[in-house]
Amino acid sequence: MKRRDMTIEQDKGCAIHACCSPMANPQKTASCPACGAVGEPVKSITLRSLLQPHLLQQVQDEGYRFCASPECQLVYFSTDGAQTFSRGDLTLRVGVKEVGAPRPLCYCFDHSAESLREDWVLNGKSTILESIKAEVKAGNCRCEVTNPSGGCCLGDVIKKMKAIAAAERGPSNGL
Repeated sequence: MKRRDMTIEQDKGCAIHACCSPMANPQKTASCPACGAVGEPVKSITLRSLLQPHLLQQVQDEGYRFCASPECQLVYFSTDGAQTFSRGDLTLRVGVKEVGAPRPLCYCFDHSAESLREDWVLNGKSTILESIKAEVKAGNCRCEVTNPSGGCCLGDVIKKMKAIAAAERGPSNGL
């Protein structure tokens, strides 16, 4: 089986793999019918990869959004708001919507918020972040079909690592 050529792009300081590049020209903004948050465009291949098998025939070819609001039970909704899929409709946990462990962050390489923290405690730094970057560079990410947002996790991983590092430093004494 021949592997397609993948490239790394720079986007907002984060290396992004071609498989999880943003959709070109999203049709319009759409708000989640449950919470009102603006949804991010997501490709139908993401839904087809992550929804429960009995729901797959309901997925249309275009027009879905991902609701990243942690408090909202909806994960996907059609641009017109007529079709929705909730947390229970997926085959995996949606990290941004979870409060209990494990809270997935990197779906391609199976890293959670908790594993990042453990890595920091054990090593005094993040070895996971560099590992993920190396895997992405090698063309091994599958964000489009493993991450509920359909996008690259590196931004979320970097944000979490910064929060862990800040917590380890403790409160600043003003110096």
